[in-house]
Amino acid sequence: MAAAQKFVLYTNRFCPFAARAVLALAETKHAYEAVSIDLNTPRPDWYLKDINPYGQVPALKINDKDIVLESLLVAEYLADLHPEAGLFPTDPLQRAQTRYLIQHWGSHIQPAQHKATFSQEASDAIKRHQDYITELEKVNKLLLNVHKTSEPGLDGKGPYFLGSRFTFADLALASFLTRVSLVEVFQENFGFKFPSKEENPNLARFIEWKDAVISRESVVNQLPSKEELITLYEKNATYIKSKVNKD
Repeated sequence: MAAAQKFVLYTNRFCPFAARAVLALAETKHAYEAVSIDLNTPRPDWYLKDINPYGQVPALKINDKDIVLESLLVAEYLADLHPEAGLFPTDPLQRAQTRYLIQHWGSHIQPAQHKATFSQEASDAIKRHQDYITELEKVNKLLLNVHKTSEPGLDGKGPYFLGSRFTFADLALASFLTRVSLVEVFQENFGFKFPSKEENPNLARFIEWKDAVISRESVVNQLPSKEELITLYEKNATYIKSKVNKD
């Protein structure tokens, strides 16, 4: 029945949140029509009226009538619709740890990542870079302490968040993990280089996780490449700089 449903995804290729819906559709192998929404211009009246009054993406339209909004809710809907994809663990503790990692990334890692990558203030360069690494070291600890289960692929040994199986946390944070290496590009004038496992063993598990997620077939095929992201952010450099410095 799920396969017969008609899906239209309103999205934007460069939106890291919309990427969650795109990856969920790829991992569940559910056919859909994609409609690109320009996020650099005012939303069309039809979109605000009929799809999302807040103008955000993604939005998933189902069978030409029902609509699911918000990136995590769209991805969760698809994961629930297609349990055979195995995106959610059955263990309650692993599900809780999944939600915590996603929430923690949004409240702690994402702001540090954005500032460390795009700020051009020389006065706090060392501090913002160290703050970013410190936050990622905390994620490293979370990865080392995931609950282990006997469910196939969820033994906590990696390379993904819960084990050898690609699950919801990996999907939800993939677009942000593809942006980790951008810090070297936009902070080159400050001499910042993202450390290797050997240079910082406290990031070893995080780096293993990041590398596994960004090399996932669905991530490589569906999300923008590093080169595309660099071009995008260079084009929008003035806007990004003003926003970061204001924050």
